[in-house]
Amino acid sequence: MDKIKFEVILRKENRKIFNYLLKILRNREDAEDILQETFIAFYKKMNVIDDLTCTSYLFRTAHNKALNLIKSKKRKGKFSITIENMDQVEEKSTHLSSRKNNLVKEALRELNPQQVLLIELQFYQKMSYKQIAEVLETTVSAVDSKLVRAKKKLKKILERKKKSQENEGKTVI
Repeated sequence: MDKIKFEVILRKENRKIFNYLLKILRNREDAEDILQETFIAFYKKMNVIDDLTCTSYLFRTAHNKALNLIKSKKRKGKFSITIENMDQVEEKSTHLSSRKNNLVKEALRELNPQQVLLIELQFYQKMSYKQIAEVLETTVSAVDSKLVRAKKKLKKILERKKKSQENEGKTVI
């Protein structure tokens, strides 16, 4: 893989991986740092990485580097496990009204971080179960069962929030 190809991949995958990291780390500066580390690691190994697996490699590298940072911060007591910076995440669904986007954001805050990541990878990053399994270094069947649980929980939360807003006289969906 040459430098021009690296730049093409960088431009193509940069925003997706950044948003993924932002959801894991919940901090813009940390996400930017890990994104840079991820692409440096990719650049160093790009000659041995197959073109078909470069996206999985980038997500897996970003995921592992983010987890390492989280572990490091937990040891130092600096990591918050609440989703505080979700408002920094770029809006993905431009076809939805801002009210619907806010409803989805609120619902995602109630999921655990792993469930949020699974939903991010499947719906926003458009990854297959196989690709998600590669990124998270798990099995396809584990991804399937975890996604089913995450979707069910998200659906319940959205239904509860929709009902609550309808009772307040606001029409959401």
